Amino acid sequence: MKILSLICCILLGTVALIQADSNADLINAKVDRTIDLTSHLVRVTSLITVENKATSGSLKSYTYTVEPAHAKSVAFVGAHSVEGKKQKAKLNVVEVSKDSERGSLYRVDFSEELSAGKSAQIQVEVVLFGLVRPYPEEISQHEKQLVVFKGNHFYYSLYPTRSQTTSVNLASDKTESYSQLKPTSKSDSTITYGPYESSKPFEQNELSVHFENSSPFLTVTNLHRIIEVSLWGNIAVEETIDMSHTGAKLKGSFSRFDYMRRQGGQSSVKAFKTLLPTAAADVYYRDEIGNISTSNLRVPSKSKGEPVELELRPRFPLFGGWKTHYTVGYNLPVYQYLHNSGSNFALKVKLLDHVYDDQLIENADIKIILPEYASNIEVVAPYKVDRRPDQKHFTYLDTVGRPVVVINKKYAVENHVQDIKIKFTYNKLMLIQKPILVIVFFFVLFFAAILISKFDFSIVPQVQEHAKSD
Repeated sequence: MKILSLICCILLGTVALIQADSNADLINAKVDRTIDLTSHLVRVTSLITVENKATSGSLKSYTYTVEPAHAKSVAFVGAHSVEGKKQKAKLNVVEVSKDSERGSLYRVDFSEELSAGKSAQIQVEVVLFGLVRPYPEEISQHEKQLVVFKGNHFYYSLYPTRSQTTSVNLASDKTESYSQLKPTSKSDSTITYGPYESSKPFEQNELSVHFENSSPFLTVTNLHRIIEVSLWGNIAVEETIDMSHTGAKLKGSFSRFDYMRRQGGQSSVKAFKTLLPTAAADVYYRDEIGNISTSNLRVPSKSKGEPVELELRPRFPLFGGWKTHYTVGYNLPVYQYLHNSGSNFALKVKLLDHVYDDQLIENADIKIILPEYASNIEVVAPYKVDRRPDQKHFTYLDTVGRPVVVINKKYAVENHVQDIKIKFTYNKLMLIQKPILVIVFFFVLFFAAILISKFDFSIVPQVQEHAKSD
């Protein structure tokens, strides 16, 4: 099996390189790249003017490349076509290969074929994790957190680049050091590199920035989400979350007195905001001890369609290396998320919720519990997920068990908060099964009680006394 997998990977890589070579007539006429380092995630947005310099023929796709040092840190890749300064159509992005020498290759399909001699603008957004590292790795309670990021001065591409500029947005204007490849300029919290002219394919030159970043370095290490669908009018959602602070670890002991006197630590997390669906009701927030009353819930006007804001405050502030474990749950009206045509049903819900700003979920296990006797289940996911084997769930008055769709997603970020569609077939007559079971149960119970009352279970038979006349 390992040999077969290796052969498949080699074939995919060969196909990808052949396809990339077929696009050899492409050139990056101009690239404006923005690297956002304001949080613990790295967001790279590249506005690319692509030119087809061929004399004949048209091209259907563009190959976007992530450099080898960052290939294993990719959480999301998305693209849009651009006209003027406005985003237009969303473009299809498919990972075609991973090469240890060239990096990860992604095929971006044009909305329209690019004719010879023509140019088009596309915008590619990439979200990377684990590249903003605390340095030093340990700090005291009131020290400021410094981090370091290493990247590339040049736009890493399969194609030559005629002109490019890179802007690096920092979390603050306080920098310890940063690399300088002329021309380089710094204004407040923005470092600008370039413009650089005539860059070669796969050209690299290390970019390094050491700066202050006290934003929350929160990471959900494990999320267990259950969505239980009832055709009697309710969808119950519950999330159990393991969260850790992945910033610089706390050096020394924690002083509650100093923390209160100085209004908290520089990089500690007191609270964070979770966004729930507009129709969310009966919200609860608890941990292993019980309900956490320090949370605040803001319910907006439903006519505006704004999300429900739940401010979560752990029982203690989170410093680097500290963890917390909690559960959040709520109910949704089924009529807003489940639609049907005859016996064909379609459920459309969020696969993941917005847990906090700039979220990173390392591992998410999602279970969607469908009504009993649901069949012909089809999952339509908005992006690539790992669907595990279906399971069975038993609850009150179930006979054969409810089908459970099990989905796993690794390294999910804010861009993955999208709707998933579950299609299934269900016979509406099965809705009356449980009421009939209850009726039959009580009928048998009362009938048995009547029968039992007709029998005499006493040890000594009763003797009827007759009045005797003298």
